[in-house]
Amino acid sequence: MYRGGHCRWLVGLVVYITGVDHNRGAILRATVDAELAKLAPAPFNHVGLAVRGPALSKSFGGTMYPGITAVSANKELPFQGSPDLAFEQLFGSAVSRDGKGEKRFKIQSNLFDFMVDDIKRLEKVIPAPERPKLDAYLNAFEELQVRHSRLTGMKSSIQDHAPAFTDKFTSQVEEVRQEAHFDIATAALIGGLTNCVTIRLDNLSTIYKGLGLVKPNHGIGHDESSRTQDECRDLIRNHHCVLLAQMAAKLRAVPEGSGNMLDNTMIIYFSDAANKHHADCLEWPYVVLGGCGGKLNIPGRYIRYAKYGDRGCRTIGNWWTTLLNAYGNPVEHYGNEDLVLKQNGVSYRGPLTDLIV
Repeated sequence: MYRGGHCRWLVGLVVYITGVDHNRGAILRATVDAELAKLAPAPFNHVGLAVRGPALSKSFGGTMYPGITAVSANKELPFQGSPDLAFEQLFGSAVSRDGKGEKRFKIQSNLFDFMVDDIKRLEKVIPAPERPKLDAYLNAFEELQVRHSRLTGMKSSIQDHAPAFTDKFTSQVEEVRQEAHFDIATAALIGGLTNCVTIRLDNLSTIYKGLGLVKPNHGIGHDESSRTQDECRDLIRNHHCVLLAQMAAKLRAVPEGSGNMLDNTMIIYFSDAANKHHADCLEWPYVVLGGCGGKLNIPGRYIRYAKYGDRGCRTIGNWWTTLLNAYGNPVEHYGNEDLVLKQNGVSYRGPLTDLIV
């Protein structure tokens, strides 16, 4: 599943050889996070949040396409890079930083109603070959109508769970923007706005100045920092883990069923570049937090499979197949099969059944 260069693009979530560096290549199918989102639909089926764009890009803020998640073939999931805009998009139907959110929400609803009616009128007079295109537009606007209707009925819940809007959401400091994205993601999950969030924390252009680092991630990977790579990575990972712990603590504080929301949540932390700066992807570590809804036999365990190429080794395709099967999609095998392993007779297709409860 590996191709050289600085960036794996979608490979960590889609399991096939994608592009390299400045070219993400073709998108053959939905990434696994999008497939999981389909199993638990919500007003916002899948939320993408990022601080920066693609691996070698300096793009910062606004709607971005970092090239790591796709909702279907050749259709990327847009990520929101600005916490203030993400706040407005997710919670603006009920709360707003400027007090005008509800007004904008009503204007949008009226616009969607008009567009749906207008498209239906147009469908009656255009030639038949053009109608499928118009149907696609109609379906999109009708979906937005349904979302707006659901959000209207969730006003009280949104008001209760939306984070307080502070200067954090307009900060230009990358560590602070990361924290704001985590606040937004956690509130959206607790408030029922979504059941699936993908957060892209940084890229090769990110400089963790708040952590005392002066070189971007790319420079750290090439030993350009006054500190060792391990020292820099430890600082960065510790910062990330603090954000993850804060999210987990907030979810644990929410009663749900016979336990709490963290019991029914799975948080996965991993690098989209696998095991090192110029990765060979022969190892791919993951940290999994939460009770996983009782569907997986992994909480509290350290699990390591055989070395790549040895009998008993497993791939990320097996891992994602396991999650899809555990959560309701009995796919035979997600992703491409590793042809090197197959040629050597040590390939394994399907889920890791010993991890499924």
